Amino acid sequence: MRSLVKKTTTEIVYYILYILIALVFILPVFYMFISSVKDDMQIVADMSTIKAFVPTLRPSWEHYAEIIGKVRFFTFFKNSVVVAVMNVALVTIINAMAGYVLGMLSFKEKNFLLALVIALAIIPTESVIINRFMIVNKMHLLNSYIGLALPTAGYPMHIFLYYNHFKGMPQELIDAAIVDGESYNGIFWKIMLPLSKPIMATVAIMSFVRSWGDLLWPTLVTRDETYRTLPLALRALSTDVHIFWGQIFAFAALMTLPVLIIFIIFQKQFIESLAMTGIKG
Repeated sequence: MRSLVKKTTTEIVYYILYILIALVFILPVFYMFISSVKDDMQIVADMSTIKAFVPTLRPSWEHYAEIIGKVRFFTFFKNSVVVAVMNVALVTIINAMAGYVLGMLSFKEKNFLLALVIALAIIPTESVIINRFMIVNKMHLLNSYIGLALPTAGYPMHIFLYYNHFKGMPQELIDAAIVDGESYNGIFWKIMLPLSKPIMATVAIMSFVRSWGDLLWPTLVTRDETYRTLPLALRALSTDVHIFWGQIFAFAALMTLPVLIIFIIFQKQFIESLAMTGIKG
């Protein structure tokens, strides 16, 4: 009886901890959506109190109308979608190629390249972003979609995820394909890539979120509103004179929705990939 009570108590404590951890991530999002339908005065008044998480009795959609009409939300939304789609396509394939080579093929410089990928993964982006900017400038890609998407296509952490995935693949698959006359290129496209859908979904989600919320690189590359993305437009709502709190929360809410929708659609593949990576690690 005591062991049963102890087990039940332990489970209750764990569930309480799980709920508290979940609230840490859920409450800021909830606060954002709640504040987006309040007026600026009420947002400022509630900001330092528990009322910030209490829905208003008279929700107003004025802020959403303002950012769609005056701030031209959909213009920046289009730019972010184009850049994110291009970036996801490049990241998913280019990093898969690198991970396939490091994980399944044998060659002399393999260990050195793998160590280099791991080393690059811990280097902050800010330390190399000026060099990246100079290269893009020399290539005359500033203020363009390709200039926004291409330089961030190679990402060491994604390469390592693919490497870890392909490393667990049976070597017999390659051997059998080679016997059948297939090239290494054909093995990648016809066999390995179709078997890598969970890890591809994970990398796609991670790269989409990274591209969607990136502020520093678009700030350097873009020169006018033609190619500016959502984070740049969101930053413009806060000035030295006034902070448009309602518009900021409404803008952030609309900006967050695509990320939530994509994760809900691909959450099964994302969880499967994490589980597979954990088992092989």
